[in-house]
Amino acid sequence: MIRSSMKGKYAIVETAEANNITMMQALTLCLLEPDQSVPMKSLSTFMSCDPSNITGIVEQLVTEGLVDRKEALHDRRIKTITLTEKGLSLRDKFLELTTSTRLPNLDALSETETEQLVTILEKATATSVSQSVSAPFVV
Repeated sequence: MIRSSMKGKYAIVETAEANNITMMQALTLCLLEPDQSVPMKSLSTFMSCDPSNITGIVEQLVTEGLVDRKEALHDRRIKTITLTEKGLSLRDKFLELTTSTRLPNLDALSETETEQLVTILEKATATSVSQSVSAPFVV
């Protein structure tokens, strides 16, 4: 699993650099769901980093036109972020790179074993930023 994730990470880093963003900014894009506003505080909690770090990450994403940042309707102190069309397109590219990089031994799994693995991984990672951030696993 670690080897597979490292292969995916290298592909994401190259794509991120080509799009003038950092690995942490790419990760932030991947954690966001289409058509959902996420409070920056939730993102900071999920990523286990200081809110000031998220502010810098989001600032660059806004500058690149990848996310919109707005005040929450119910409380102006809360800042939320939402993917733009450009951000959604890049997020989809990152997720495709992540899910297309596979360990060779995964091909040895039967269809039933593959389905079981996907079910286990989805269950193990069932938290999301909106409930906290998730993306489906594709094997």
